[in-house]
Amino acid sequence: MAWWVAGVLLVVTLVALGYPVLSRTAAPGAGTGGNAVPPESGGASAVDLSTMTLDEQGTILFNRVMSSSSNGDLADVEFFLPKALFVYEQINPTDPDRLYHYALLYMVGGDYEAALGKVREGLAQVPDYVLLLGAGAEAALSLGDSTVARDYYRHLMDVYDDELKLSRPGYDHHQPMFPAYKAAAESFLNGE
Repeated sequence: MAWWVAGVLLVVTLVALGYPVLSRTAAPGAGTGGNAVPPESGGASAVDLSTMTLDEQGTILFNRVMSSSSNGDLADVEFFLPKALFVYEQINPTDPDRLYHYALLYMVGGDYEAALGKVREGLAQVPDYVLLLGAGAEAALSLGDSTVARDYYRHLMDVYDDELKLSRPGYDHHQPMFPAYKAAAESFLNGE
């Protein structure tokens, strides 16, 4: 039963991620060369990644992968995920929000070990970062490690209220994730 709940919550999480990433907009680039990202909605021009900084490329590609994943567009995910991971490798993020993004990209690709690695990097800096705690628990569950998932979920519940009062980077644009992670933690911990 706990695995079924974890699977459902992962799907809910990916759908919840789709909303904030779709609500962000980026200025389209001038060209439509080989690095162009096709528009997500009709009427917009393609975005030429070659005219952008790595950070801008990372944001565009993360948003594209997450929205495609939440829409069930596996072909789009397969095309853009390697590009997104390559850009994140070049950026080599050190802040918890970007490490959270990096972990989510790995999770979409099914590389839960790598996702946990990015979670641990971020938590080494900010041990109470709720988004990383939630992602870490989900990655651990996907690997079948309920002990690690329990630790992350318990920590998340211990710090949840205090963390929501803080203005940590990334907390503003991932608001739908907080109740989703809290519900997942409560469901998992109550099912023990």
